[in-house]
Amino acid sequence: MEKRIQISVILNNAPGELAKMCEVLKAEDINILAMSIQNAKDSVKELFNMREKTGRRIALAESYRSILKDSSDYSLIRILVNKPEEAEKALIRANHLVHTDQVLVFKLINQPGMLGRVAKRFGESGINIDYIYGSTMEQDQEAMFIVHIAEADLSKAEEVFKDL
Repeated sequence: MEKRIQISVILNNAPGELAKMCEVLKAEDINILAMSIQNAKDSVKELFNMREKTGRRIALAESYRSILKDSSDYSLIRILVNKPEEAEKALIRANHLVHTDQVLVFKLINQPGMLGRVAKRFGESGINIDYIYGSTMEQDQEAMFIVHIAEADLSKAEEVFKDL
């Protein structure tokens, strides 16, 4: 496990926007190592549906519809790159909305149950996982997972996973 910088970018949810962002990175010889794309509108819909199912919906449906309308124009892109500082500067110069934060990167043996072991260790340590993304090809020996946790828990996680 290692700590790395993740870059979050808000893009217009329109054809060609991802290609433009990729061109900015290519021009600086920056390689994307991992990526997650989330449509903001879908996230709001999922939140609305889940809160309704749990009976915890506290806002009026009109409020959700307003947020849904506003969010339909954007997507959240999270990337892990080989040169995060240069990528952040290049994306800002290209007028992208950018945020950086630390994530944990796990390279795990590509076999069933490995991510579950990591998740269990987080749980037993009282560290909540905000989100995870990652992948591998079926024939590869290793899988890579990017884990986001609260910044306050980063030192604790380093101690918990010092053997990985």
